[in-house]
Amino acid sequence: VYVGPDESLLNAYGRMRRSDVSQLPVLDNGKLVGIVDESDILPRVDGPYDGRWERFNGPVRTAMTSNLHTLQASQTLDALLPVFDRNEVAIIFDGDEFVGLITRIDLINHLRRAR
Repeated sequence: VYVGPDESLLNAYGRMRRSDVSQLPVLDNGKLVGIVDESDILPRVDGPYDGRWERFNGPVRTAMTSNLHTLQASQTLDALLPVFDRNEVAIIFDGDEFVGLITRIDLINHLRRAR
């Protein structure tokens, strides 16, 4: 599940809800250009009512985070903890190819299954 940088914040919010996730990778022509999460969208749509729904029509690029810290798929699980300590989601690449995101709950689920 992902969103494009020129899609609306409403589209991003809808995909988050339907997929039960709180963040989405932002892909432009298959290349990762950012990540958008609930904390990015909220300040763009919050405030006194003055056409708030129009705010949801703004493009994802206005809310996304583009300063990304990434990990390689070959790194060990130990590399995840500093990412989570920074309150970030782990953005995983295999070489130059974006693979996906790993969240805290993903790691917890993995550790539970491994035991």
